[in-house]
Amino acid sequence: MLLSMKDRVLVTEQHNERRARARLDEVLTSRQVVFVTGKGGVGKSVVSAALALRAQELGLRPVLFECDAPTRLSLLPGGKAMTEEVTEVVKGILGINQRSDDAIRDYAASTLPSKTVADLLFENRVARAFLKASPSVTEMALIGRIAIVAEKYGADGPVIVDLHATGHAVNLLRAPAGIMKVLQRGALFDRAQKIEELLQDASRTAFITVAVPEELPVTELLELHDKLKELKAPIGPVIMNGFASGAGDVDDATVTALMEHPGTRAAARDLRFLQSQAGRSLRERSRLHAALVQRHGEATLITLQARADDDGGLMARRLADDLARKIPAPEGAT
Repeated sequence: MLLSMKDRVLVTEQHNERRARARLDEVLTSRQVVFVTGKGGVGKSVVSAALALRAQELGLRPVLFECDAPTRLSLLPGGKAMTEEVTEVVKGILGINQRSDDAIRDYAASTLPSKTVADLLFENRVARAFLKASPSVTEMALIGRIAIVAEKYGADGPVIVDLHATGHAVNLLRAPAGIMKVLQRGALFDRAQKIEELLQDASRTAFITVAVPEELPVTELLELHDKLKELKAPIGPVIMNGFASGAGDVDDATVTALMEHPGTRAAARDLRFLQSQAGRSLRERSRLHAALVQRHGEATLITLQARADDDGGLMARRLADDLARKIPAPEGAT
């Protein structure tokens, strides 16, 4: 059976999605650190939690590492609130919520000759203010803490890092180079060099980027990929969260007929809205898919279905189930 151009595009996208889901499982089972970032509001935190649940299902013991997360209920179903210490938040999943300011002290304690020296440094008000104001220091401290946690726990499963939104995330990744440029040698220089090597090592690290099917988040994700490529950061699968489908299959004639009767007019309006969402999702997925192929030679793109506004734990569980979902071969595929 001959397929139309539109159907051939959909077949290609679905084929690539099956490969992308297999690639995601490979990343989760083989990398020490998995960074998750994207434009603010795209759901990267709940996606990070879903990735931790998926890693657990694959027989791993992941660490969910949140950066400056607000005080809130756990994003994991039945999970405990995370603190600045690595603790088991649900069975088989560890968690930490690291504050950037406190990361400076923790990182200093791990790199200076002794904890006593670090404590003396931070008891000095001038020194403390200088460190917080110095370029790259706060970012380096946070990325350093991530590396320390990965060294300690990364053998049992990935450290899944819920990074800040794109701009701040890029500043974090640039921090080691900034420190090395200033110091040029010494213990802190050596540590920064090792962290930069980790960030650029495709066998140990992957960056998962998240968008929703809207023009601005997709555009920002593509700009982020350009910056990650400049930084030699290994780019992993892309997740399009909140993908709307289903209602787009309802033909216009049916909706028009429903609009003509008062009793079904409200339902028809809802269908029109859902059709619009489904159409936008398809357009943005195709745009993102084409752009990823152009930039990277392939599109490792996973779509997660739009969900109702559930509490965090239930949402993460449903997204994890979606990540595990097998994409059937489309009709007409060879």
